[in-house]
Amino acid sequence: MTNNRLNIGLFICHLDNEYANEICKGAEYAAKELDVNLIVFPGMFLNASFNDPENEIYDYQYNSVFYYAKKENLDALIVSVGTIASFISQKSIEAFLDTFKDIPILTLESKVSGYPCLQTDSTAGLRDAIEHLIIHHNRKHICFVAGRKTNEDALERLNVYRTTMKAHNIPVTEDMIVYGDYSEYSREIVGKLLDDNPDADAIIFSNDQMAIGGYQELKSRNIRIGVDISVIGFDNAPGSVTMVPPLTTVNANTPALGYRAVGKIIQDIKAGEFCSSVLDSHFVKRLSCGCSLHENTEHMPIDNFSTVTDILEYCDDSILGNIKNSFFGTIVLDQINSIWKDIIEIAVLPKAKPYPKNLIVDKLMSLLSSPVTSFFSVTNIAFSFRCFSGVIIALINDPDKRSEYYRLNSHITSAIAQFLSTSLYQQEHDSKTGSWSSIYITRDTLTYGTDTAKTFSSMLAKLKDLGFAASYLYAYDEPVAIQPDGSWKTPDTLYLQAFYNPKHTAVLSGETRRIASTDIFDNEYTGFEDRFTAVIVPIFTNEQHHGLFVCNTDVDHFGHIYTTSLHLGASFKYLSLLKEQIQTKEQLVMSLNEIHEKNELLNHLSTSDELTGVNNRRGLMEKVEYLINKPANHGRKAMLLFADMDSLKIVNDKFGHNDGDFALKNIANILMTSFRASDIVGRIGGDEFVCFAFIDDLDFPKTVQARIQELSTELNETCGKPYYIEMSVGVSEFSCDPNIKIEDLLSQADSALYSNKRYKRMSVLK
Repeated sequence: MTNNRLNIGLFICHLDNEYANEICKGAEYAAKELDVNLIVFPGMFLNASFNDPENEIYDYQYNSVFYYAKKENLDALIVSVGTIASFISQKSIEAFLDTFKDIPILTLESKVSGYPCLQTDSTAGLRDAIEHLIIHHNRKHICFVAGRKTNEDALERLNVYRTTMKAHNIPVTEDMIVYGDYSEYSREIVGKLLDDNPDADAIIFSNDQMAIGGYQELKSRNIRIGVDISVIGFDNAPGSVTMVPPLTTVNANTPALGYRAVGKIIQDIKAGEFCSSVLDSHFVKRLSCGCSLHENTEHMPIDNFSTVTDILEYCDDSILGNIKNSFFGTIVLDQINSIWKDIIEIAVLPKAKPYPKNLIVDKLMSLLSSPVTSFFSVTNIAFSFRCFSGVIIALINDPDKRSEYYRLNSHITSAIAQFLSTSLYQQEHDSKTGSWSSIYITRDTLTYGTDTAKTFSSMLAKLKDLGFAASYLYAYDEPVAIQPDGSWKTPDTLYLQAFYNPKHTAVLSGETRRIASTDIFDNEYTGFEDRFTAVIVPIFTNEQHHGLFVCNTDVDHFGHIYTTSLHLGASFKYLSLLKEQIQTKEQLVMSLNEIHEKNELLNHLSTSDELTGVNNRRGLMEKVEYLINKPANHGRKAMLLFADMDSLKIVNDKFGHNDGDFALKNIANILMTSFRASDIVGRIGGDEFVCFAFIDDLDFPKTVQARIQELSTELNETCGKPYYIEMSVGVSEFSCDPNIKIEDLLSQADSALYSNKRYKRMSVLK
């Protein structure tokens, strides 16, 4: 329960489907009337694509939303079995519904064992339609385009066809029947049907959608619909009256199915008893069967028309009879009768009133602009007025009054045409605006992608432009995929990235935005006090799900939801890739830094002496050679100092190698201390050291040697060792030149070193 109201869930197929849209209209009307929330879960067909597997290969991803229906967020669930489960077995349907058995469930269209059902009895309406062809139009070779063999509704309608044909002694052969999938892509099967039945004089379609494809095939063969062949559909979809010619069909009370379902499930919950119910179907006569606009005038009981009421009742029965018992029928009849009454009074009665053209047109425009057109469309109203006009003309005997009525009817026709034209323009404008608003979601994401807050703020602005009352964008921690068997494991939590509602707009961050998947319709951020209709769709690209889009809206704005979710999918994918790119870049920088550090370490290890820490032979030779050969140093005075520890072998032999290492470390320390930080000190052999320095002061070589002697004396006085730690040194001075060989300089320094050794003490022991 949300905002102290019941939450009624509705499983339905894709919102672009006219039949599904009509169910939603009726359900929303009832939800408003009963003050409950309606939450629509639009999926696709379970275990099947619609018709074009190549282009709709990922449509099954929409079915993931079904699994967000939980007992924690729904008080009842209505499942349109006919729209989402037409392609699976009864056993699979039962298994699917059992997933949600904790919620009170009402199925639509088809009975499922263990669940109450609300369905339309197609028998009466379809039988009347077939008999109309046989009796009224004398059709003998009537073919049938059925739905899938596994679909319960399709089999029921096929059975009505067989039994009705049998009752009239008309044979039915198997080549007179083809099987479609309830989609408009039926041209191929209709073509086969016509090829197998070249003398067919009528075709009955198991739904209006397949009749659309049938029309296309018939027209491509120059077969005149309603003249050469009769065509009848089923459902009375909104577009059926706009087909050319208008489609004769069976009114399956589709909006009433949604309307009654909401009222019934609430009533059953309160009563604690669940049972099935059936709605009636009604034959709707238009022009595709072969009837004309003036069919209603041929057998009019004119002698019985003594009052305006008599004429109105006849028109209501003959023209609007199929809506009289619908939930919206009274409203439509009241408004249309108000106009028709005025027309009858001024056009038919002997003492006619003056023609109030403006008043009649004003009433008509008020009707065309009213909410009732959601259920009884403007095109239906226009067709009804065309039929009504035939009745009125047949009742007018006075030529002058008939001429006057023609002028009035011209005003009425013009007003309807103008309204339709304006409506179509507005629809086109809204469609373009909606398309661009959706496209801008992707564009702005590409523009602001690195600025998360700005990106999501822009998304919210575009969603507002699309007319959604509230929008909530949920994201998963990481992209996830639907299970191989088509099921979906709902994540325990999601991130609410951004949202707006009448109270607040925000882009969220941090853990506070983590919402339990059971709370996506009701949490601290929803705050929707009024009742609402919500729709939940996945945000995905190909196999990857990035999150959820939940919007509070009405059926009139359903048309924008799919395109919006696709652009959101592209945007979320881009943000995901951008995040991965940034993470990869950061990891790459870290890796490069790590490699650099390791290379530095390796370089240090390869060029330094492990014992003393000064340069080893390689390190010293590379650095000295570089400085000597550097063009900027050409001609610059420099020196090499060769140092050799005195009596290292005696120290090792008498006191051990640890003492020998101690002595060598101190020799290196003395040399490093005696020279400058910019000078180079290295150990090139066991007890041999070499130092390089530039001579910026002519006394520098003597100063260094004196410093070495001073530090050596200090060490021997304080180290506490029973032996002397001393070294002999030799110096070679030179000017930097690329032609100088370091080996020659070392040889010169070595010669000077041996001259120095002649003056050393005889014994290393103290």
